[in-house]
Amino acid sequence: MTGQEPKYQRVITWIKENIESGNLKYGERIQSENELSEMFGLSRQTIRRATAELESQHILTRVQGSGTYIGDRISSIKRERHMNVAVMSTYLDGYIFPTTLKGIETTLAKSGYTTQLSFTDDRIMHEADILESLLEKGDIDGLIAEPSKSALPNPNLRLYKEFARRNIPVLFFNASYPSLHMPCVRIDDEGIAKAATDLLIRNGHKKIGGIFKCDDGQGQLRYYGYTQALLKSRIKTNSNYIIWVDNGALADLTVLDGYIFDRLKECSAVVCYNDEAAFQLIGMALRKGLRVPEDLSIVSFDDSELARISPVPFTSFAHPKELLGRKVAENLIRMIEEPGFDGNYLFKSEPVFRNSIRDMDLPDPEISLRKYDKDYQYM
Repeated sequence: MTGQEPKYQRVITWIKENIESGNLKYGERIQSENELSEMFGLSRQTIRRATAELESQHILTRVQGSGTYIGDRISSIKRERHMNVAVMSTYLDGYIFPTTLKGIETTLAKSGYTTQLSFTDDRIMHEADILESLLEKGDIDGLIAEPSKSALPNPNLRLYKEFARRNIPVLFFNASYPSLHMPCVRIDDEGIAKAATDLLIRNGHKKIGGIFKCDDGQGQLRYYGYTQALLKSRIKTNSNYIIWVDNGALADLTVLDGYIFDRLKECSAVVCYNDEAAFQLIGMALRKGLRVPEDLSIVSFDDSELARISPVPFTSFAHPKELLGRKVAENLIRMIEEPGFDGNYLFKSEPVFRNSIRDMDLPDPEISLRKYDKDYQYM
C-alpha cells in the first residue's frame, strides 16, 4: 500500500472501534455530519463519504429527517403488527431452558403476544432452516434467539441481517454473535467467572484448573474471567490445567476421565463451566478415591438441582433463569414498540455456598463459607 490513508478512513475506523468497544450500540443515533466534521476537522463531504461507505457495509443506516443510526436499516416507519414473536432456543430440556422459556412466554402473553417456539438442538443447519422459514412467512414482530455454537464462525449471520433489513428486531439471550452488534440479555459470564476464581484464590488456592466449553460464547467469556482473576492475583495461567469440551464431551465427561485427571493432577481446585460438569467431575473424583473438598475444591455456575443432590453438594453461582426470560421478553417488546431502544442487559450473580471449597489457610481441611461479598470485593 502506498500513499497516505484517505481522510475519510479515519472516521470509518473511529466508528468501527467505538461499536466494537460498546461505546456505540445497535440502534443508537451517531453525531450529525456537522458534529463529526467539527470533531475530525474534515469537510462534510468527507464525512458523508465515510458514512456512505459504512452504510454500504450495513453498519450504519441513514433515516431521512431523523439521522444516522448504528445497525442495518433502522426505520422510523412502523411495521404492520402481527402480535406474534418467534422464540428460537437451542434446547427444550435441561435445568435452565424450561424455566427461562416459561418467563419469556408468560411475559409475552401478558402483553398480548403469541409465542412461536422452535429449537435448533445447537445445530447451525437447524438454525438456518428456522430462520429461513420465519423470513419466508414474514408474520412475526420480533425474534428472540439463542445462538448456535456462538463461539464459532457461523454462515447464518446473513439471515439475521435480513431480519434487521426488514426492521424486525432481534434480541439474543445467553449469548450472541459479536460481529452482528445486536443486543443480548445474559448473565455476566466474565465477571461471575472472575468472582468464582477469586473465591478460590481467597481461600488459599493457587493451582486452579478449569473446565470450559469451547463452542459457545459463555465458555469463552468464563475462561477470560478465570484468567483475569489469576492475573489480578499474579498467578500465572497454566494451559495444562485447562480442559476444553464441546457439547458432546460435556454430556459424558467420563470418556475423558484419564485426560481430565492427568490435567488436574497438580490442582487443588477447579472452576467448572456449569453444574453439569461439576456434578460429573465430583462423581469421577470420588470413584478415584479423591475427597471433595479436602483434595479437590469445586465451584460452578447455575445453582441447579444438581448442585444440591450431588454426593458432595457444591458451591455454585445462581442463574436468574425465569427472571432472565422475563427480561428478554420485556426488552424485545420495548424494541418493537420503541425502535432504537437498547435491549442489552447484564445480570450479576452471587454464589450459593455448599461444602465444596476448602480453606487452604487453615491447618485442617475446613470448609470456607465467608470469603466473598456480593459486590465481588473480597476480604
